[in-house]
Amino acid sequence: MAKTIIVTGTPGVGKTVLARLLAKQTGFRFLNLGELVKKERLYSRFDGLRQSYVIDERRLHKTLIDFFAARGEGGLVIETNWVGKFMPKKRGMIAIVVRLDPVVLASRLRGRRWPKRKIWENVEAELIDLSLYESLKRLGARRVYEIDATRKRPGQLLHEAMGLISARKGWNGIAASWLQRYDPIELSRKIL
Repeated sequence: MAKTIIVTGTPGVGKTVLARLLAKQTGFRFLNLGELVKKERLYSRFDGLRQSYVIDERRLHKTLIDFFAARGEGGLVIETNWVGKFMPKKRGMIAIVVRLDPVVLASRLRGRRWPKRKIWENVEAELIDLSLYESLKRLGARRVYEIDATRKRPGQLLHEAMGLISARKGWNGIAASWLQRYDPIELSRKIL
């Protein structure tokens, strides 16, 4: 089994729930990257328009290298919105990209009372497979798995994730191609 499991995806897809379940199931330590960034002040500024911190990728990369070195051989589940250059490439590292139907995602983010612009930016990121693309670019297809969380309970997601990890097959094509289902312009009209 992989020593480091990254659970990634657009905000609101269910990655935190899955990451915590995976950590409990595997006995691995759980790390929420967003919380680490805030706690250690690994950001350059706060973006008021998007209501989020702008990560200092260089400092985060160094912090993660130090974190991995200090961690030793124990397993780790990392929850993050995306896998960027800040993520050190480690042997035994995989990514599970959690996907969600953009209409369901928009509804969840509205429930969190997010501004319409921020909702659309995240729906758009889900539409164009941004988290998947970044994961594939950083880790390669053999170390990336994709799960569509639409209409699935947390236990189902955990079962599917454990099956993918055990099979060790890696990514075999887009499981959730939202652009085949939705016209971005029509969807933006509904959301905005």
